[in-house]
Amino acid sequence: MVKNYYFLFLFFIANLINAQSGCFNSDFSNADFEGWRASYGPRSNPNLNKGANFSHHFITNTEVVDSVATSCGGELFMVPPGETHAARLGNNRGGTEADRLIYDVDVVTPDNNLFIYKYAVVLQDGGHDKESQPNFSVRILNAQGNEIDPYCGVYNVSSGEPNQNANVCGDIYWTQWNTVGINLSNYLGQKIAIEFTTRDCSFVQHFGYAYISAKCSKLKINVAVCDGGNNFTLTAPSGFIGYSWTYNGQVVGTPTQSITLPLADYPPGATFECLLTSYNNGNKCESIIQATLANPTVITPRFSASIPCKTDHTTYSPITFQNNTSIVNGTINKWEWNFGDGTTSNLKNPSHIFENSGDYTVSLTAYSDGGCSSSISKPIHIETNPIAKPAIPEIQTFCHYPTPTLASLETNGLTVKWFDSLLSTDEVSEITKVISNREIYAATYKDGCLGPRTKVSIILNALGPPIGNSIQEFCLSSAPTIANFQIKGLSVSWYDAQDGGNILSPDTPLQNNVIYYSSDYDKATGCSSSRWGVTAILKEGTAVISPDFTQEFCLKQESTWRIKDLNHYSSSVRYYSSINSTNQLSHNTELEDGTTYFAAIIDSETKCESNVRTAITVNIEPCDVNIYNLITLNDNTSNDYLKIEFIELFPNNSIQIYNRFGQLVYKMSGYGIDQNYFYGRANAGEIFMRDEKLPTGNYFYILNYKRKDQTEATKKGFLYIHNNG
Repeated sequence: MVKNYYFLFLFFIANLINAQSGCFNSDFSNADFEGWRASYGPRSNPNLNKGANFSHHFITNTEVVDSVATSCGGELFMVPPGETHAARLGNNRGGTEADRLIYDVDVVTPDNNLFIYKYAVVLQDGGHDKESQPNFSVRILNAQGNEIDPYCGVYNVSSGEPNQNANVCGDIYWTQWNTVGINLSNYLGQKIAIEFTTRDCSFVQHFGYAYISAKCSKLKINVAVCDGGNNFTLTAPSGFIGYSWTYNGQVVGTPTQSITLPLADYPPGATFECLLTSYNNGNKCESIIQATLANPTVITPRFSASIPCKTDHTTYSPITFQNNTSIVNGTINKWEWNFGDGTTSNLKNPSHIFENSGDYTVSLTAYSDGGCSSSISKPIHIETNPIAKPAIPEIQTFCHYPTPTLASLETNGLTVKWFDSLLSTDEVSEITKVISNREIYAATYKDGCLGPRTKVSIILNALGPPIGNSIQEFCLSSAPTIANFQIKGLSVSWYDAQDGGNILSPDTPLQNNVIYYSSDYDKATGCSSSRWGVTAILKEGTAVISPDFTQEFCLKQESTWRIKDLNHYSSSVRYYSSINSTNQLSHNTELEDGTTYFAAIIDSETKCESNVRTAITVNIEPCDVNIYNLITLNDNTSNDYLKIEFIELFPNNSIQIYNRFGQLVYKMSGYGIDQNYFYGRANAGEIFMRDEKLPTGNYFYILNYKRKDQTEATKKGFLYIHNNG
């Protein structure tokens, strides 16, 4: 599928691209993340935490190899060939994390319409489906944050994915450095962003991280028509998979990056086209660029050398070479300097340091954008530097966090300037952060001059942040605190901010969707780690038991009622003695009459207690009546009526009493209600003693009543009346 003048993804060998970046700090040459937007968070939201964090975004400027690839017998350098810096995105500890870096191209111009990035990935293969595997992705976004071209503007690779030229060692899936070019010429005058993201797997254990570096340059054909030549050369940008050259619709030259044609065969102003082809995730992406045959280029090289300080041209004093080269019909885009001491430079106006005194021949060769060149040479004399090397400690040790700067180094009171190497001419500011163990060079600065340099080795005692999931969930009903976080470290402290802020005590209550920051401390080195953000998610149970109610129980003589006898007893229900109590009652807790208990149910989805507790009031009442079978008619107020204990709780009743001859002597409905008791006097039948005290003897009773559940009950028995009056 052809996409003319659109986004191109092109893969090629990294050391073919050596031009400086046309986008500020896209190659991390500033040794920081200025110009980049950094963030990190869970796999589902890499933008949750804003800003660069050492354990998620790390810049390296040393040519060391990746430890994971090395353990597999490989050799993956953390900085790509031809570069001085790179960034590692992500880490090797898993935890369902995601990390992101975004570079903004504020305005696409003809000078930066080719964006080139380099990457190498290290992904652990968890054996999951592709959507759940560790992953590295790149997206091209417009000013609104939307993908510009999902066909050729997105790159996505997951661990274990075939056709990626990956190395496999056990469960480690890694690639060497690849380089990708993106054609931005269709977006001139617009703002775009290039987004890089790494993700761990969805199941916590398996990690994914990548190394990246980037540059900007021009997407154009170089036309070399040199003064006095019979041929001209057309050169397209490096690294495309395919090149096809045409003139007036006819194929010319060979399908290569650069072709040479005879001048006599083409008129001045002839226009040539080149079809560039690349691939992205299996998609074929194409674009066409044009070039016009111009008049011959004439280059006249010239330069001069400055006097750096009062001591003239001396060793270790930077000498600036001022380029005054002129050109006709073209633009000079490349300068090659040879300083005669075995060193060179490609800068337009370089500064150079001569390590030894003596006479040298300095040469300059200037190149046009079309590939034409011309040279010039001049002699220069260098004297020995009279300033002594600074006497300062050559090994200095600091904690990695907070990150020290060069101003932290001991200089023994000398005024010094800092440099990256023995012969570097670019001063390093004292506010520069020391981002990794490195060597730095100090030179005494005196009377406007610099002396020889002392190498200082900086050792950083690095302590990684505590280890734990960046999102941790708790039940609101359990009143979680800082102490409930699951995190590992030597000596962990908690703060309310990623930098500075207040220290938090372990009993600080957690709040929903709030980030708390942990920092580790190593007593042996006295160093603290960077802070690791953990987001607390407080879940609530939505299930509730029926509204408040009263539950009645019958008083039992043989045993007691317990929590497990309540109507809503189950393994998913918890009982408490008060509405806010955190002490759960045992299911064998004895129930007490007139006491209110509070029940919470465990939500089946959140596994948390309901946020509302149901009040259950317990009433324990007698289950039945108890009949006493003795009446004494002696007016001593003891046993002077038929006592039926608890009969008032069963008002729907009736009683009949018979003498030994089977004659009815007493009957009453609602016995025990409103003082209706049998005092030994007859009130029924045809007994001659009606309304009189009955004689001593045995009598038979029949009690009928309804229980609480409205079932019919009958009790029968004998009672004895003793009449001594």
